[in-house]
Parts: sequence; C-alpha cells; structure tokens
Amino acid sequence: MSVQKIGVIGSINLDLVASGAPLPRPGETVTGAQFAQHPGGKGANQALAARRLGADVSMIGRVGKDAMAEAALALLRADGVDLSGVVVDETAGTGVALIAVSPDGENQISVASGANANLSARDVLALGMCDAVLCQLEVPLAGIIAGLAMERERGLFAVNLAPAIEVPSELLRLADLLIVNEIEAAFYGEALHQGTGMVAVTLGGAGAVLYRAG
Repeated sequence: MSVQKIGVIGSINLDLVASGAPLPRPGETVTGAQFAQHPGGKGANQALAARRLGADVSMIGRVGKDAMAEAALALLRADGVDLSGVVVDETAGTGVALIAVSPDGENQISVASGANANLSARDVLALGMCDAVLCQLEVPLAGIIAGLAMERERGLFAVNLAPAIEVPSELLRLADLLIVNEIEAAFYGEALHQGTGMVAVTLGGAGAVLYRAG
C-alpha cells in the first residue's frame, strides 16, 4: 500500500502554559503556577498527527523570524514533516497561545496570531500534488479558498471548522469533508448539509458521527 501524501494549510503556534494555580479574575494576579511551553496551533497539530499515522506530510504556514519559530517547529521537524512550504515572515512574530490551566482542568486561552494572520493565497501555491488537504480556520480564508481551488479536482479536501466563524458558502458546499464539534455544529446548522460531501461531528468521549450527503 502506497504512503498517502497529505498537505496541511494552517496555523503554527508556540503554546505558553501556566498550570496548577487558580484562574485569575479580571484585574487579579495569581502565583504558584508551573510553566511549560509546547509546539501548537491547529494546523501544526493536524500535520503532526497525520505524520505519526504514517502519512507523507507537507505543511503550509507562516512563522516569525524569531527564536519562538524554532520551538514551534521542533516536533514537526523531528518527525519528518516537510516544512519547505513554511514561510518565515519578517513583518510579524510567531503565533503564540497564552494558556492558563486551573487545578481542576479549566482553562483560559488567549491567542496572538502573529505571522499566521499573514498567510496568503500565494503561500498555498507551494503545495504540491496531494491525496488529501487538511485545513482549519486559524489562518485567513484566502489561503483556504486557494487550497480548495487547487485540490478540488485532485484529492480529498477536508476542513475542520474551528474556530466557528462565518465562511463563504462555497467552502461549505465544495469541501469533501467538514469536521465540527457539537458547538460548531450548532453554529453552522443546516449550512453544513448543503454540499455533496461528508460531515463529521466529534462528540468528545462519546466518539464521533459521520454524515453523508443524501
């Protein structure tokens, strides 16, 4: 069986995590948390997961020209993801997620998109032939639409509709696979079923449900 070629268009972040202290109220400072940093971003996470499942993966995204870029790309590079399509942006820093986690697992997350916000349709031209392309909504829609236009006739085009934002109807109509959780499914409603592809609704610990058009 041949190795599947997967392209990922999406965000690359460095997660800065403070855990173990109560979540601060507005205007409050709390101490006692443990600090860690991890590579993150929905796009990078998809690429890493696909690679670890055995696919040949290429990443399309942006990082800043800074020290955080190397940390954000470390796991992707170590696992053999093709990073030739990752642009080093000299006008913005690497994306960062600031995450506070309470002792009982509740969290607060603030994301500074940085270079992710500059991903363009031109960046996506670096994507070669793929069996499937995966996207999410943490990067500008122009890049995702460009990927859809390129890959529509060549392979599977899948979009994880997170975070839930307004998107062009053509994206919902033409994508081969739409992936949502229960909150996102409620946000998009019947619009999810206007196309000819599949819709996967993830249900946390209860698994997932796959709907096919028709």
